[in-house]
Amino acid sequence: MQPDEMIGKLTEARRLLREVRDGTDLPQIQSILGHADQNLHWALWNLGEVDGLRPELSEEH
Repeated sequence: MQPDEMIGKLTEARRLLREVRDGTDLPQIQSILGHADQNLHWALWNLGEVDGLRPELSEEH
């Protein structure tokens, strides 16, 4: 898989993850999904997609 394909899929995964996180009122699920989002942020970072040092502040993806 090419880097641009990976970036697109990871970005979409973050969008979907946030949709689920924002759609639940279960704190444990929100926390777990927050950690997953952070890991996806760092995966994108390592592919050169830098959107800031604090993934929780980069909600536009």
